Amino acid sequence: MRRYWNRSQPKDCKFIVGKRKHKRAKKPITVLSKLNRLRRRLIHSISQIKLQLRRLTIRVNALQKQVEEYGYADWNNVIAYLSSRLNTRITIETPAGSIFGSLVSIGENYIQISEPNGSIAIIPLSSVLSIE
Repeated sequence: MRRYWNRSQPKDCKFIVGKRKHKRAKKPITVLSKLNRLRRRLIHSISQIKLQLRRLTIRVNALQKQVEEYGYADWNNVIAYLSSRLNTRITIETPAGSIFGSLVSIGENYIQISEPNGSIAIIPLSSVLSIE
């Protein structure tokens, strides 16, 4: 804010007053400029999402490598647990979805489940997310 000497007072008055600038009338915003602004925001948001996706992909790949390094040594615990659940009803969560049925057999790196509709599902142990 600019300050000016108050000249409206007698000559012995020496104090400074502030003057405000007059506001200019705003031009109306056109629909095209609003659309362009929205387009720029969307492009920026999409680029930020792409960046986050790249970062998350790198982290997932690093975690997947760690899991692969631990390898199948931990599968022995899973196989031991599943052996106790043989011929009982279980639910297996996989990336493709959940599978419900009776555990029929256990292989070195797969399990076989008989579903209620009579079909048999063979699931690799590497794709098992959880067992209930």
